[in-house]
Amino acid sequence: MGSVLFGTSGTARSYAPEGATSLSVAGVRLLLGAVPLVIFALWRRARPIPRPGALSFVAGASMTAFQILFFAAVQRQGVAIGTMLAIGSSPIMTSIAELARGERPHQRTIIGTVGALGGLALLVLGQPHTQQSINAVGVACGLGAGACYALYTILSKQLLQKGWSTTWTMTWSFVIAGALSIPIVLLEPTHWLTTPRGVTVALYLGIATIAVSYLLYSISLRRLASSTVVTLTLVEPVTASLLGVAILHEQLSVTSWCGAGVILLGLVLVGRNAPEPA
Repeated sequence: MGSVLFGTSGTARSYAPEGATSLSVAGVRLLLGAVPLVIFALWRRARPIPRPGALSFVAGASMTAFQILFFAAVQRQGVAIGTMLAIGSSPIMTSIAELARGERPHQRTIIGTVGALGGLALLVLGQPHTQQSINAVGVACGLGAGACYALYTILSKQLLQKGWSTTWTMTWSFVIAGALSIPIVLLEPTHWLTTPRGVTVALYLGIATIAVSYLLYSISLRRLASSTVVTLTLVEPVTASLLGVAILHEQLSVTSWCGAGVILLGLVLVGRNAPEPA
C-alpha cells in the first residue's frame, strides 16, 4: 500500500500550479511530511523517545539527497529513464550491501527481483517518449538517487534492529530531512502555495506520499529484509503508469503493458518468499 501511495506522487505533482518547480515541491513535501509524523508519534505517546544520532542523521540526509538527485535525473534524462535508473538501481544496490554483510536471499527472491527489474525496463523503454540521447550527468544523478534510497533503507533497518519503534524511526528521519530541505524552500519560488490548488497538492504529497506511506514502509522493514522491501517498491512505477493512463490520458504501448505484468509477477514471487509476520 505504501508503494501505491508513492506511485501517486507524479500524478499529484502534475496538478501543482504553474511556477511550482520540482525542487520547491520536493522541499515543501519533506517539510509537510515531517509534521504529521511528529504529531502521530506524540499522539501515540510512542515510548521510549530515542535520541537521534549519526544513523538517523545520515538516514535523513540520504532522503533529502534522494529527492534532489531524483528530480535532477528526471530533469536531465527525462521522467522515464530517470525513474528507471533511480528506482531500478535501488534493489540491486541494497542486495549487494546485504551480500557484503553475509545475508543470502532466497533463490526465488533473486529470480523475482531480476524479473521485476526486467519488467521495469520494458515498462519504461516501451514508452514513446524515451527515445532520447543519454545524458551522463542525468545517469549519474539517477544512480546516485538509487544509492541514497538504498542507504536510507539499510540505515532505517538498522535503527529498527536497535529497538527503535517504527514511528520514531520515520519521524526522526523526516524531521532531519525536512530541516535540511529548508534552504531549498527558501531559494526556490513558493508563490504556488498561495493558491487553493497548490495547498491541496502540497498537503496530499506531504501527508499521503510521505507520512502515511513511509509509516507503512517502516512496518515492512521491521518484518522483511531490506532488499525485499526495496524490491516491492517497484510497484510504484506500475501505479504511476496506470494513473497516467486513467487520469492523465497518457498512452502505453503493448511492450509497456507487458512490462507492468512482468513486474507484478516478479513481486508476487518475491512476496511468496517473504517471512510471515510474527
